[in-house]
Amino acid sequence: MHQTNEGGRKLAEVWAAVDEFIDHLRSLKVSSPHTIRCYASDIVSFASFLEGQFSGIGHFSWSDVDVTHVRQFVMELSMQGYSKRSIARKISSLRSFFKYLVNKRLIKFNPAIFIRAPKIPMRLPKTLTVSEVEKLLETPDVNTPEGLRDKAILEVLYATGMRVGELVRLNCSDVNLSTGEVIVTGKGGKQRIVLLGEAAIQALNEYISKARETFLSGKTTDALFLGRHGSRLTERQVHRLVVKYSLMAGLKVHVTPHVLRHSFATHMLEGGADIRIVQELLGHASLSTTQIYTRTSRAHLKRIYDLAHPRAK
Repeated sequence: MHQTNEGGRKLAEVWAAVDEFIDHLRSLKVSSPHTIRCYASDIVSFASFLEGQFSGIGHFSWSDVDVTHVRQFVMELSMQGYSKRSIARKISSLRSFFKYLVNKRLIKFNPAIFIRAPKIPMRLPKTLTVSEVEKLLETPDVNTPEGLRDKAILEVLYATGMRVGELVRLNCSDVNLSTGEVIVTGKGGKQRIVLLGEAAIQALNEYISKARETFLSGKTTDALFLGRHGSRLTERQVHRLVVKYSLMAGLKVHVTPHVLRHSFATHMLEGGADIRIVQELLGHASLSTTQIYTRTSRAHLKRIYDLAHPRAK
């Protein structure tokens, strides 16, 4: 009877820690619902693996887990045919989870920090040409409130390169149309200033002055981009409208908000912007993350080289 009670207590503690971690991520409001679901799925799959290692999930606590268990889990994933990208994500999820447990003093050390994630082949991001972006931006019908809103969304995404999660979290108080500056809250709650060009300023001004009121439905909210009944637009809704307008524009590339982010970065670099400025505008913690965009601009760089170097021809 004592063993049964002890097993039940450990089982409750195992899942309580997972639930508290997920609630913690939600409270930070910097991770998308999709990202949070991935964290939860990764930790649950690890707990299921540990169930076999400890002869039942009620027979271990998180403090019993060590580096060997994490390493065996990674080996098991590899044997099951998981991609390097999926394995790297699961390792990252476990690192974050155990870091949380260490900070809460539920365990003494993080067993996942010693596990190397597999090297992931670098994939060049999909981008649009400048003419394709212009075609997309001209697609919304600005004679309707929805069109004015959607035009502003597309212009802001391309003008700033911000993530879709950052866009839907924007409030009116974050935007200064007179200076063309926007305060963006990015990953980890870090704030940065991004810039708006004249086209984005005009589109935002048109939306705020002529269309936003129609979406409020009598409500009071500081949320910038609104859907029906005055509710803040979701990431999924913005994703869908970007895809819709790309199809209407007849673009052959599958366009998402992130493709506009990639296009912003690539076009900035091709236009001569310093890579560290682009890094700051994108909110990248590491310069190496931004450097991937220089690879997409090789043809442009070669043209510049051919024009600039006295012995290129």
